[in-house]
Formats: sequence, structure tokens, C-alpha cells
Amino acid sequence: MGGPAEPGGPATPGGASEPAGPGETACPSEPEGSSAAAPGRWGLRPATLEDVEEIAFAELELFPDEAWNVFQLAAEIEHPDRRYVVAVQREGAGGALLGYAGIMLAGDVADLHTIGTRREGAGIGRALLAWCEDRARDGGAERLLLEVREDNARARAFYTTAGYREIDRRRGYYRIRGRRIDALVMQRVLQEDDGPTA
Repeated sequence: MGGPAEPGGPATPGGASEPAGPGETACPSEPEGSSAAAPGRWGLRPATLEDVEEIAFAELELFPDEAWNVFQLAAEIEHPDRRYVVAVQREGAGGALLGYAGIMLAGDVADLHTIGTRREGAGIGRALLAWCEDRARDGGAERLLLEVREDNARARAFYTTAGYREIDRRRGYYRIRGRRIDALVMQRVLQEDDGPTA
């Protein structure tokens, strides 16, 4: 979602390990070397309006200071220039939501609005990010941008490992419990292959 959760200004990724908010790129909680898929246990599918309530609950768990509400999430999922995905449990647990992510397409640039996972170490965060990169590429984007809190070292490391590089800083962008925290803008140049770029 691309900034603090404000009307008209979606936020960017957050992660399960540290509250980040839909307006922030936090760490999807994946250690280096974790697999991008767990055959038979969970899978990815495009998000629908039926997922909105569960995503809203996950937002509150993962990003209590900046959670998007069901109306904001529904508007995002329905928007023609947005692409949202969910990771769901395949065995037992009745298809429980394990993670979600979304991007905004804007010509040759896409913006990672949000990413969050409820399960660490299963490769879900990396799979969600790869899905978003693929949809951005399919939509004609040459670059994918995101924002991450300066104080979220784990998220910064995750994105750096995935091929993202810092290109800008937004001073005092996040307002969390009376604190103003800088947002680091990171970018990855999208190429035809799936590997990170320098």
C-alpha cells in the first residue's frame, strides 16, 4: 500500500516479525536460503473480495499502528491498476490465510503497497514478493519500488538480498506512537529472469 495508511495514499510492505504497516515495507520474515514454495502445504492465488476480512485481521496482527481497514482493502483489490495475492494453507486449517501482498501498476513503474506473512521460515514472503515482481513485469513495469522503515534492519536486509537498492529517503514519513521515522525508498530493476539485479 505505499505510505502510512491514508485515504488515497496506499502503504507499502510490512512483515510478520516487526510491525510495519501497510504503508511500509517490513520484512516478510524469511531467512536467507528459505524455499519459495512448500508443495502441498500452502499456495498462492489472486486475492478476492472474499479475502478482505481475513486480510484486515492479519493487518491488525502484523501492523497494529497502521492497519488498513476492510473498506480500504476492498478498494485496493477492486482497483484495475492493483494486483493482490494471498498465500493460503492447503492442508487442514480450512485454507487459512498465511500471507498477502499487493502492488500498484503505474506505467513503467510499480509500487509494492503491502506484504505480510503470518508464518516465518516457510518461504512465503519470498514467494509473495516474486509473485508481485512477476505481475509488475506482466503489467509493463521496468522497476518495482517500495518503502521500508529506516529502523527495520531485518526488512532492509530481506529486500537487499532480493536485489533491491536504496534510492531515496522520505524524512519523517512514518508516524508511529508519536515518533517520526524515515522511510527508505528501495528499487529493483525488473528483468526477464527471476534473479536479483545489482
